[in-house]
Amino acid sequence: MREYIEENLTVIRQHLKKRKKLISKLNKKSIMEEFKEWSKDPIPKTESIWTLPDLTRNERLKNFCRSINKEIR
Repeated sequence: MREYIEENLTVIRQHLKKRKKLISKLNKKSIMEEFKEWSKDPIPKTESIWTLPDLTRNERLKNFCRSINKEIR
């Protein structure tokens, strides 16, 4: 999962570099502040990374609930 995060951040940085040239100064500042919050702080190697499954389909939700032995009503 970590390799995907770093790879995705690289793609986002490239996109932002291009996008910053086309937007207003105020928008640029707000976007960069938001991005800075989670891009500058790397995830420690000892910390677990959790992802949520796609539960948009009912059968996936049921399967997920069954796998964690919990029913969502």
